[in-house]
Amino acid sequence: MSSSLYCRQAQAQACVRGKIVPYTKAMHKVLLDLGLLLLPSLAFGAGFAKHSIFLSKNPVTEGDTVLIHTVVQNDLTPNFAGQLVIRAGEAAVGSVPVVLEAGEVQAVSVSWKPAAGSHKVAAELQDKEGKVVESTFETFTIKEKPSTAPKASQGGQTAAAVESSAGIQEQIGSISPAAQGAAAPVFRLVDSGREAIADVIDTQLINIKPKVAQNPLPGVVGGAETIKAPDEQSWFWSIVYTVYFYILTVLRYLVGSAVVFYPLLMILFLFILWRGFKRFRRA
Repeated sequence: MSSSLYCRQAQAQACVRGKIVPYTKAMHKVLLDLGLLLLPSLAFGAGFAKHSIFLSKNPVTEGDTVLIHTVVQNDLTPNFAGQLVIRAGEAAVGSVPVVLEAGEVQAVSVSWKPAAGSHKVAAELQDKEGKVVESTFETFTIKEKPSTAPKASQGGQTAAAVESSAGIQEQIGSISPAAQGAAAPVFRLVDSGREAIADVIDTQLINIKPKVAQNPLPGVVGGAETIKAPDEQSWFWSIVYTVYFYILTVLRYLVGSAVVFYPLLMILFLFILWRGFKRFRRA
């Protein structure tokens, strides 16, 4: 048999100097490369997507209630039925029934109220018999709860706290975790600004309160004795101080209450957009 005949046997043999040589090394390399390329698409059955455990908010403070989200998928043709079990360390957080059709991907959530510290959160996907099909984990650090003692202000008085926007962020996270993550820096910036404004208003309230007491409106009763009616100038300043005091009180409430401040901020933002749109159309 001639060497040209050997050369036509290309699938399993090679022609080298007229001799038939097994294609061992070349075939091994081809099969290895092909296996690496096809590895992500091989059917491994029900399991987790990469980096599939995440929380509904970040950062998390001790005492907050968050959702542990995880993504499960089924790569096999048969349907999968079982449950997802979430553990924080050795303690079980909760479990959710899971039914996956062939090629289906689901996002599953479990509520969690963690303590401060580092927690290894594991997710186990179990079949009907309770056998663990696959598991994965992530480590989360929970911040300590800040001191609830009121902040000291001038004159030995204390300033009221500024309500956190955490509740509003959790509501956004229950609808869209991605939107919550994107809005978190904005909320932190706005909350910081609210605290600064509240400090200024608290200082003004402390300074103006003695003036309101020293310049009462006509007819105000002090103990068992009616205070003598002030002159016209004192009467004018008593009105100014009183009105200013109540304006500051209302502003302090609006800034300090998250459930009031953020809806008003959204209404103001939409109004500015509407006015800008009207001007744009006129132009």
